[in-house]
Amino acid sequence: MKSKKKWLIAFFLMLILLSCGKKENKGSNVENKSNTEQSEEQLATFKDKSIERVISDFEIISKENKIKLDKFENLKYENQNFYMAEIPSKADSNYTISYQGIDIKGLVLKVGVVNNSDLAMIEDMVVNLIEVSDKRIAEDEARAIYAGLLSDIKEDKLSNSAKYKNGITYSVKIEKTGALIFSAQ
Repeated sequence: MKSKKKWLIAFFLMLILLSCGKKENKGSNVENKSNTEQSEEQLATFKDKSIERVISDFEIISKENKIKLDKFENLKYENQNFYMAEIPSKADSNYTISYQGIDIKGLVLKVGVVNNSDLAMIEDMVVNLIEVSDKRIAEDEARAIYAGLLSDIKEDKLSNSAKYKNGITYSVKIEKTGALIFSAQ
């Protein structure tokens, strides 16, 4: 009788220990999941990503938005580092990633000459850059950002910039040569 009680008590103690161990494992799984979500959230903007990841994002998002890109090439100009990719569908147009060390400083779209017939294509290229700059921004929101910047441009000052809620400063500049430069910094 006493040995049955001992076995029963031992069995329940083991059951309690095993069930406590499972709860601890569940807690660590939830913690791991929240860490993964947090790391994904931390990689939302281009400033938090590696150069390779931003280039990959450009390639993927450009393909989704049907914008053909050449390969990104590493360039040095006046002691500054850049990656640049030409946009074959629009002459004299390119995306540029400016970086220093391992930190990305900005994304730039340069369109050589703007014509009325190209405005829709240029808007698509700007939207593409905005979506690469922050993966949380959808197409409609990106178009609204661009439209807002354009609507505030004055004749005497052909540029405008605004800091968005994600901490990125978006700016548009129209040069006297007719070139359009859109940047995210």
